[in-house]
Amino acid sequence: MAFIVAAIASLAALAVGLVLLDPYDTGRLTPLGPKGMAEGPSWQVNASRARDPQFDSAIIGNSRAQMIEPAILDEATGSRFVNLSIQGAGPLELQLVLATFLRHHAAPRAIVIGVDEWWCRPAQKRGDKFPYWLYAPGAVEYLRGLVRYQTLEHTPRRFAVLRGGAAMARPDGYWDYTSLYLGMTGAEAAQRRMRDGERLSQSENPKNVFPAVAILKNMLDALPDSTGVAVVWPPTHTSYQPLPGSGADATLRQCQAALRDVVTARPGARLVDWSGDRDFNRDAADFHDGTHYRKNLADRLNADVADGLAGRAEAATN
Repeated sequence: MAFIVAAIASLAALAVGLVLLDPYDTGRLTPLGPKGMAEGPSWQVNASRARDPQFDSAIIGNSRAQMIEPAILDEATGSRFVNLSIQGAGPLELQLVLATFLRHHAAPRAIVIGVDEWWCRPAQKRGDKFPYWLYAPGAVEYLRGLVRYQTLEHTPRRFAVLRGGAAMARPDGYWDYTSLYLGMTGAEAAQRRMRDGERLSQSENPKNVFPAVAILKNMLDALPDSTGVAVVWPPTHTSYQPLPGSGADATLRQCQAALRDVVTARPGARLVDWSGDRDFNRDAADFHDGTHYRKNLADRLNADVADGLAGRAEAATN
């Protein structure tokens, strides 16, 4: 019995210590103010970025929105953007990330949401790698997830941040992944796949059921009317797009139309659509793989997103 009591007491002390230390800089249940995070994966750092008071606007997406550059949008709109993109995140995860940002910024000036083919799947399921507990609104789920070995492994980095000796993550979340892809094994194979690969023809969602459309609507409905919105479909190399006239193509078009209806139903919202067979989606040299575009294409996309948001900002002030 004494052992059990001691074990419970130790676990409770550990939990209290972790809460006070706040290893992921979430601001939950701790007297510590925002300190920022050491360099790390986006899922880990973005819980801190989402509460940073220096930002009033956010970019929400997966790796395909990672190259949307906050500084360019800042200059065009006068806002202060943070990029909260998370690699491999789907609609359910992105909805949770947005909700986290809104808990700390109730009336953001602008929100950019990246959408893509993942929003056209017949079912949206929780991923097995995303830390839902870290972004959960409830304290109980947060505490349940916090007390784990992975958190203990992270505590030395947290102490380094508090001492001022850590290599800090970039506050605005922008990451140019060019160096990663250029040095990645399989880069040549990705280029060959774009040149010679067979395009998808059979629909993976033949019933054309799109539950993520409702998720997008819920995300937009959570925003104040004063918040500027741009929904962005980033470029995809044509080899990764469905074969024109096929069942897969019909499904994609119907999904995009449904997403477009949600965006256009919100006054002032902009859809920045870079999908489809366009001149900038045909050159494999502009892509690292079929879905991740290079810096020169990202610069053009950034300008288009900035123009859309600036138009919304001007409309709001005129």
